[in-house]
Amino acid sequence: MGKIYINGRFLTQKTTGVQRVAIETIKQIDLLLDKYREYNITLLVPKGSIITIELNNIIVKQIGKNKGHIWEQIDLPLYVKKETLVNFCNTAPVFKKNQIVYIHDMAIQDAPEGFSKKFVLVYKLLFKKITRNARKIITVSNFSKERILNYYPNVHNKISVSYLGVNHFSLDYNKRKDLEILKSFKLVERKYFLAVSSANPNKNFSIISRMLAETSNNWEEEFVFVGSNNSTVFRNNNIETKSIRYLGYVSDDELHALYRNARLFIFPSKYEGFGLPPIEAMRLGCQVIANKSASIPEILEDKARYFDGDSINSLEQALSNINKNNQISRTELMNFVNEKYNWKETASHLMRKIKEIQGDIR
Repeated sequence: MGKIYINGRFLTQKTTGVQRVAIETIKQIDLLLDKYREYNITLLVPKGSIITIELNNIIVKQIGKNKGHIWEQIDLPLYVKKETLVNFCNTAPVFKKNQIVYIHDMAIQDAPEGFSKKFVLVYKLLFKKITRNARKIITVSNFSKERILNYYPNVHNKISVSYLGVNHFSLDYNKRKDLEILKSFKLVERKYFLAVSSANPNKNFSIISRMLAETSNNWEEEFVFVGSNNSTVFRNNNIETKSIRYLGYVSDDELHALYRNARLFIFPSKYEGFGLPPIEAMRLGCQVIANKSASIPEILEDKARYFDGDSINSLEQALSNINKNNQISRTELMNFVNEKYNWKETASHLMRKIKEIQGDIR
């Protein structure tokens, strides 16, 4: 039986994009093990985990005395030895060779202004070693593959693309529950545009506040923002808060309700390796306007309306066009996402790569 280990350091971290990929892919692998009975898979975690995953076939085991990078670079490879290791979140033991590593994007190289100098330096060193030593590299879009090859052309024979899923967002709909959530946010019978904000400058959310400051359009819709640090991002632009509702962090159920009832979802990000939020919105039938940048057109195809992320006039025009009923049907949006982006396909791709490695070793 083939022994496979998974780097579970992500279980000690707050759930953002890369942690979501790890969690959902592992859940699907757990289900696929009925098919891949020849593999024995163990999820290795350091102490201090804050996330729990319910699994039936994958063993979860705590190892080591350290945490963070030290655990990942010392405790983890010492335990795994020569067995195959899977790493989901851009980092991995730098000197281990028998491993698969997900590298989601090249933002630290392409858009370093979004990170500290120390962070950029550390990750450049990590990527240099990882891309040289790993058996397989998986990334999440053709855009990211091209950017990785631009910096690390030596991986051309071992890199593959695996799109992500979005079916962690349930299609179950409870009208009463949605109404209660909207009431709690004082959004019942209110028209609103939705965005998920971030302090990272690459996410480009300041263009929305600049548009509100520099154009004269009197929107009947409110602008509703969820996520971390949103008040800092937008209030630094001296925008009166009467046009903007800051909700901070919300639960999955709350986010579902906000997606379902929004007039549209705004995604102004300048740099994405994949970009889960607009796909999540589309899965629930929400219209999307997005910056035509990086991987975004590849992933959203013609199911989004695009604008120039450097132009407030372009953003204003895109919003105005949506208000003129230039929309795609909810059914078309939902069918597009459900047919193309599924975690089972993501997990199946990974299992094929594991099988390739195991076959080479034998």
